[in-house]
Amino acid sequence: MQNNILSKMTDPALRVFVIWVPFLNGTRGAINPAIIPDSRVTSFWDGRAMSSQWFSRVTHFAPTWDYYMLFPARARWRSVPGPVASQGGPVIGSANHLLAAIRPMLD
Repeated sequence: MQNNILSKMTDPALRVFVIWVPFLNGTRGAINPAIIPDSRVTSFWDGRAMSSQWFSRVTHFAPTWDYYMLFPARARWRSVPGPVASQGGPVIGSANHLLAAIRPMLD
């Protein structure tokens, strides 16, 4: 995320919310701010993986992790956030697609 997206998109309007879940034996202590040091990133810890369960219902991927959803500035969170401009995963494998979807939003 840092090298493939954030370093290429320097617009201060871009915001990233990262939800860390306890997959692959992860713990709250495994969250390393140095991985994504960008000030536009806000990290959240979901020790019960409730977000994964919710996103699994919305995205139909179970369990949902290493997945992104891109929203325009006008998006609102209701029962389902939207509109969704782009989504997919894994994040690193989808970096070019995600970057292409972000660019027109920030031009």
